[in-house]
Amino acid sequence: MAMIEASKYRKSLNRTNELPLLHLVMLFQFVSMLLLTFRDGVMDAFSFQMSLYLPIGTFLGLKIISKLFPVDRCIFILTAFLSSLGVVLLRAVLKTTADASDQALFLLIGYFLMILSAFLIRLVRAWEKLSVIAMPLALGFLCLPFVFGSPSATADSWVKIGGVQFQPSELIKPVLILVLSAGFSRKEGFRVWWRYVLFAGLACSVLFLQPDLGAVFLYFIITVCLFYAGTGNYKVTIAVLLIAVLGVAVFLKLLNSIDAFSYLASRIAIWQNPFSGAYEDARQIVQGLISIASGGLFGSGLGLGSADRVAVVASDYIFAALSEEFGILFTICVLIVYLVLLIRGTTIAMNARSRFHALTALGCVFALTSQMLLIVCGNLHLIPLTGVTMPFVSGGGSSMLSSMIQAGILLGISSVNAEDEYDDLMRITRGQWREEE
Repeated sequence: MAMIEASKYRKSLNRTNELPLLHLVMLFQFVSMLLLTFRDGVMDAFSFQMSLYLPIGTFLGLKIISKLFPVDRCIFILTAFLSSLGVVLLRAVLKTTADASDQALFLLIGYFLMILSAFLIRLVRAWEKLSVIAMPLALGFLCLPFVFGSPSATADSWVKIGGVQFQPSELIKPVLILVLSAGFSRKEGFRVWWRYVLFAGLACSVLFLQPDLGAVFLYFIITVCLFYAGTGNYKVTIAVLLIAVLGVAVFLKLLNSIDAFSYLASRIAIWQNPFSGAYEDARQIVQGLISIASGGLFGSGLGLGSADRVAVVASDYIFAALSEEFGILFTICVLIVYLVLLIRGTTIAMNARSRFHALTALGCVFALTSQMLLIVCGNLHLIPLTGVTMPFVSGGGSSMLSSMIQAGILLGISSVNAEDEYDDLMRITRGQWREEE
């Protein structure tokens, strides 16, 4: 028997059974990109470089963040797997390397933001005071599309300044979680909570006017989740949900008479029966379903599918591409990865010693899971496609950076939990806690 020191205890927190998982993820990254290297019979330099950079980046990233904080290594490894899967899919499906190389660059930036987010969530304590400043700034940022808008086919939710294009609603999502967690963790009641509810309501209103209904739904459901978890007021929560359902029903009833939402009305009509109208109108839905079905159990083979025929496959229909390239069995494994992230994130929230950290961890994992379910159900034609992205996997810098920031927040809170656990053990045993050799 020997007494353990704080530094050794921090090291022991990282010495768990995640190494086989790390090696499996690195092997997947190496083999996948190596297969794409020789897909066309000619060596692809980008794919060969990624076959080395992706596993090396995963290994070094885990080493660096583990040295800095006693984090939940499983969350980092699974996040690295999903992020690298996006790079693999973009290179496999699309005919050029431009999108995949951009995604790899966003992944690298995302790793830095992940570490920075973990550091900030540990360092900053006055989140209630910062939220007062963050709320008007966040609302102003969400309004940027009205000034610098770069309209897409469905919503004016993009901003293009110079040569940089981004989606404010994605980047503000972590801010929303932090602000609402700071507000609803306080126990003063509605005399304080109302301002945070008002902030969330104004944010949803701005997104509704753009209109970015997928983001509206995510913001709304995150707000309801954090409100109920923070206040425990089920009566108000149920009332808000019922009002929302009634509002959606009235909105859908009047949808055809509102010119601003004519595109949405046509999309819903196509979703209800995609095979009854013109092919071009329902092409995205039909081709997406064909891609999912054609993958079968084991997929068509990496780089051998034809999911590129699906419109906006890199972001909106990345799940269809995943199903066709890898097959339904692998796709189920990817969904299990999200389930594991949900379980680990919920465990972090339950182990947190402060209400703010608990709500923040819950908000991050709930947002990631809800967003994944929206895109999967949309691709499977269970609900109308909302235009949101699949966290970590879909192409796009705004989505990647937002998801990595949320993952970094989870890692930072897990490290605080680990240090609190060590402090408790030392306090209970009066500094004599021992570990068996």
